[in-house]
Amino acid sequence: MPRIAGTSLATPVGDLAATLAALDAGVASTAPLALPGGLVETLIRIGNEALAGARPDLVVFATTKGDLGPWCDSLISGAGYAGGPAQVATELGKHFAAPAFAVSAACASSPIACGVAARWLASGRARRVLVLAGDRIGPFISDGFAALRALDPTGSHPFDAERAGLALGEVAGAVVLSADDDGGSLHLQGWGASLDANHLTGPTRDGSGVSRACNAAIARAGDSPLALIVAHGTGTRYNDDSESLAYAATCPRVPVTAIKGLLGHSLGACGLAEFAIAAAARARGATPGTVNLRQQGCAGAITVLPPGVHALAAGSILSANAGFGGINGVVVIGDRPAPARAAVRARLRRRIDMDARGWRHQDETGTWREFGDDGLPRMTALEIIGRVDPMWGRMDLACRALIVLAMESGELPADTGVVLLTEAGCAASDRSFERNRRERGADPQRFPYTLPSAPVGELSIRLRITGPGCTILGASDDQGRAIAQDLIADGCPAVLLARVEADRSLSAWAETWVADR
Repeated sequence: MPRIAGTSLATPVGDLAATLAALDAGVASTAPLALPGGLVETLIRIGNEALAGARPDLVVFATTKGDLGPWCDSLISGAGYAGGPAQVATELGKHFAAPAFAVSAACASSPIACGVAARWLASGRARRVLVLAGDRIGPFISDGFAALRALDPTGSHPFDAERAGLALGEVAGAVVLSADDDGGSLHLQGWGASLDANHLTGPTRDGSGVSRACNAAIARAGDSPLALIVAHGTGTRYNDDSESLAYAATCPRVPVTAIKGLLGHSLGACGLAEFAIAAAARARGATPGTVNLRQQGCAGAITVLPPGVHALAAGSILSANAGFGGINGVVVIGDRPAPARAAVRARLRRRIDMDARGWRHQDETGTWREFGDDGLPRMTALEIIGRVDPMWGRMDLACRALIVLAMESGELPADTGVVLLTEAGCAASDRSFERNRRERGADPQRFPYTLPSAPVGELSIRLRITGPGCTILGASDDQGRAIAQDLIADGCPAVLLARVEADRSLSAWAETWVADR
């Protein structure tokens, strides 16, 4: 377990079969890379297709930003958080009559959501989990990436010698994972994640972050031989070089393909599209090559498959994604279940609570010395880390709060997992960015902080944490504790579980969970 009980995909090209045929043809489309119809309606339709009449016990929504149009409008108007990841997850849960929450880990949201779902099944809390993925691309996103000078108007050319940036696109995906094994289906064999501890918008230059996630997923799969790598392959200089070095170090003889030359980069949804394509390729024994690849040119010594159809050798397929904040997620798909692991119990080591007055835990209490005009703590670098730091001022209050919680939680191993719970996410940064974008244009320094997972990335960078990490929106505290305890059971030595709400007020807490050996 878990068995892949169903998949469905919606792209600008069509459904899964039409998208696979277009990838086989190897010719990039000149049509707009936007999905027709509403996001929630599309997710419900493909979710029903993947379920094929079954009922899920849990719905996990993988996304970077959710439904951006309503989200931006509600933030500017002050009408609430409509369209945000937590609200979309709630709508999906109501339709499918199941508990639901969102997993946001930038562009690695989908594989990390699949890992959450797989561990949820392994715990026995569910027999069937529906994983859905989708993001809307609007001016908020396109202007932000343009401000970072990351877009190529000629399209994405993954691993190409002349690649010059990414293209944006929209997809929606659905995968059903089941604890029931029919003996003949494909399985999610392995899953792994890591944090780079490097930079908020740039990957490690040597690929070490992606490599750690690959190794974790391969080990979780029982070291199953690989037949193919479906790469993140954005077409940017740094991403593709970093990825190629990771694959050269981890599995140098395994061929590589990428699909963003056809579909563009669909943020947190891209990984579930790649999951569905990988499963279809494994089932038929052939894979599409890399659309828009003209001449391979990347730092790592790997074999990138050119456009066309290529026969697959026996073995599993690894699919990898990397996102802002240095968050990496990897899954392994194959024809045998993931190996069972001996159960490891988790115990609570420490808890700390925080609000606008200060922080408190069982050992001591502290108060903030610096406050802004709005009465919220500034948490200046001088106050928190004891020195002036010019980079500290870029961080929003949610980032600063999570870092303080981690610093006050005692010593954390480097491979600690980080799980951030929130409802509002990065609403304060989003509101500021969107107002400025509409009035003066997109701010490239503020754009990276419009990710719900930005605090996780900043924590990783400043405390050198390299374990798995993500943000969960719309989950209860108990669901968050279950996710943290599942990470411990799956081999993580410690997990920092935190809740931070920092839009117009501050309320936060953190718990450190460790293996009870």
